[in-house]
Amino acid sequence: MLNILTKSVLRIRQWTFLRAAQRTLVMLMPIAVIGAFFNLLNDLVFSPDGLIYNIFSLDKIMSDHIWYAGSFVCRGMIEITFGVFGVYASYFMARYTARIYHKDSTMSGMTSVLIMLFCSYASNSGHGNQVSFTISLLQINAVFSALIVGFCVGQVFHLLGKNYVPVENESTKWIQHRAWDAVLPFFVSLALGVVLGIIIYELQIKLLNSASFNELVSRLQTTNNLLEVLFLSLIVTFLNWLGIGYPLHAFAGTVNNAYTAENLTYAFQHGSSWNVPYKYLGSSLIKAYGTMGGASVILAVIVLLLLRHGNKEIGAIARLNLIPAAFGSSLGFAAGLPIILNPVFILPSILIPLINMTLAAGAITLRIIPVCVYPILKGTPGLLISFFGTNGNWTALLFVMVLFVLDLCLMWPFIRINERVELKLRLSKGGSSNAFAQKS
Repeated sequence: MLNILTKSVLRIRQWTFLRAAQRTLVMLMPIAVIGAFFNLLNDLVFSPDGLIYNIFSLDKIMSDHIWYAGSFVCRGMIEITFGVFGVYASYFMARYTARIYHKDSTMSGMTSVLIMLFCSYASNSGHGNQVSFTISLLQINAVFSALIVGFCVGQVFHLLGKNYVPVENESTKWIQHRAWDAVLPFFVSLALGVVLGIIIYELQIKLLNSASFNELVSRLQTTNNLLEVLFLSLIVTFLNWLGIGYPLHAFAGTVNNAYTAENLTYAFQHGSSWNVPYKYLGSSLIKAYGTMGGASVILAVIVLLLLRHGNKEIGAIARLNLIPAAFGSSLGFAAGLPIILNPVFILPSILIPLINMTLAAGAITLRIIPVCVYPILKGTPGLLISFFGTNGNWTALLFVMVLFVLDLCLMWPFIRINERVELKLRLSKGGSSNAFAQKS
């Protein structure tokens, strides 16, 4: 069975789009990891609702100058990493796509950045906004749109560009010749980008931002129908695997609506959350049990990689991302491994959260665990969300630990498949530079 699945995934991974996307995400791993660390630091220390900030009462012992300086640095680093991740992704996606076809990759990447920025500008125009660009379109949570733009530009260079052979020492004359050869695909790509920008501007289309998914997120947060929760969660987790993280990211903070407020009020009045009126709200199931703040998939992959004692490079990546992923900042590893758009991880990324939520709903029905209703501080480790969300219920903590062990078992065959795929790709010299391979 493993051999059959390996061969199937290997064929899919040979698709040009996925080859270029995987190379792009691996190349951007350092930027994603830096963003993950500063995001974690900001959540834990420099947010008034952060875990460490409240545990150690930093508002009393930390001076305002240090707090504002630390907050400024963290927010700045998050903006230049996660905030404009789409700019980097579109550039390298266009480069690698063009390079696959032996076209001018640098000119392709520059063209893609221009189009990406213009579409971001068009999406933000027309409402008297002071900010020139729509940052949401450039963020890491919308990286899929950047990959699509980069891929399309690369394909234009493939169809219209002349073959390019790198030379060791480029003279000024050679660079002029190179630029002239890229004129046709450059202007054709730019013209198509301008048309796309005009369409976005005239129709006021908001591409892949949080507002685009308000209805989906709102319904998942407020429905108490378990089947609907599972179906909507399937959509949200699939979008997250695809590189559209806005719906899932909406559950990262405290969710406030009439239903969660009623549950919380009941828990305060009765001293527990066993008999709250809404037991299966998506806002409580998906965060505490479905994704466990990233622990159900991301942290499970990291733990298995560390247990495998395989390739040193991948082991170093796993160790580097262990702390951020454990505390819920998992975007660095998801982009750096990568898990995003990796066909091996599409099934576990979707099925594991669904299995977790189904088992959690069953445990709630059987009164094994109470419902998570209490607010959670930022930076709370994913495995402890249910513990704090149930006001310190030890059965809930034990239940999550059992779920995590189950997730490790479910993830194990996919790790084996990915290792085999990466090994075959490296041997054929057709894969990415990601050295996630070892002999199984």
